[in-house]
Amino acid sequence: MAYCSAIPSIPISMGVPRVLPGIAVTHLLGNPALPPADERELRERLTARALAMLTEQVAKPTLFPSA
Repeated sequence: MAYCSAIPSIPISMGVPRVLPGIAVTHLLGNPALPPADERELRERLTARALAMLTEQVAKPTLFPSA
């Protein structure tokens, strides 16, 4: 299981094994202040990172870097 959260301390404290920090509560995987092409690249990068997290072995709740 992987979880993306703008407040990563909550899923970590609940024992979620893989946590990816989001951008903001209102824009979890995006930033509307960016130009459309840049925001799309950001969304694609964060989504790819979340999918890659699923292949990594973890023994305890782990906060993965978004970059």
